[in-house]
Amino acid sequence: MITFKAVERRNPLLPDDPKKYYPLVKSTGTIDVRTISDELSDASTLNSVDIRAVLFGLEKSLLKYLQEGYIVKFGDLGTFRPSLSGTGTDTAEELTASHVTKKRIIFSPSPLLKRTVAIAPVKKVQDV
Repeated sequence: MITFKAVERRNPLLPDDPKKYYPLVKSTGTIDVRTISDELSDASTLNSVDIRAVLFGLEKSLLKYLQEGYIVKFGDLGTFRPSLSGTGTDTAEELTASHVTKKRIIFSPSPLLKRTVAIAPVKKVQDV
């Protein structure tokens, strides 16, 4: 279940309007690779150390291929792809690597992942 709290905010498009309350996700916590590998181990014949080794190898491969410019399809989770921003030039010939000002990774969730979150129940919680 996804929990949320009420947060008062001003609408940036209508700054003179009164503030309103909007939902903000309240994290349930953080899960690490050890917890996930233990859980996967309990559901399979593999031990958690072997699963952890595979997960770390997967992480290393993801980093390698993104650095090489590949789009990485990550099964039913989604796609990771590198992206660039930069300053413009008048001609294509003038454009060089020095015009790149920002490098980042874009994650596009798969339809299954989007659907999974879309159907998740939500519940309001009180601020502590």
